[in-house]
Amino acid sequence: MITEEQKLLQKAAIFDEAALAEIYDRYQNPLYRYALHLLGSDQLAEDCISDSFLRFLKALRQGNIPGENLRAYLYRIVHNWIVDHYRKKCIDDHFDEKDLPDEQPGIEDSVIANMEIEIIRQALHTLTLDQQQVIVLKYIEGWPNEDIALLIGKRAGAVKALAHRAIRTLRKKCRNMEWKNE
Repeated sequence: MITEEQKLLQKAAIFDEAALAEIYDRYQNPLYRYALHLLGSDQLAEDCISDSFLRFLKALRQGNIPGENLRAYLYRIVHNWIVDHYRKKCIDDHFDEKDLPDEQPGIEDSVIANMEIEIIRQALHTLTLDQQQVIVLKYIEGWPNEDIALLIGKRAGAVKALAHRAIRTLRKKCRNMEWKNE
């Protein structure tokens, strides 16, 4: 039996505007959040999503239609864009002062929260790309291990092990970064 997603893909393959718009509307926000967590920049996340949808359209034009899981296919395109981005540019692991909010009375809690987020982001960027992807998909996007396994081409047990090692590494790195920032 053909699923709703497969019907949508069939229409998208012939560049049906309504189908393409539905795919964009359905997946743009979650893909953006995923990219934002891995890239740490609104502008980069927006560039990633627009370029990724262009890559998707090019793939359709070339007859490369995803198999059964459109969501996993789109996340793979976004992930590949992010990998390409990091290959082209070195990651600056230092805290950037321009990201600090302007000092105003009563925003101390906000500044502390922003610093904690930055510490986590820095620690996340020290993980392998597979670990970053698993952490964002599992704990931020709420994906089950089986769906992540399908996306990254590993077994669900391997995803669970990756997540466990990544969390352990994140805890250690965050503790070290907090200590250095005090």
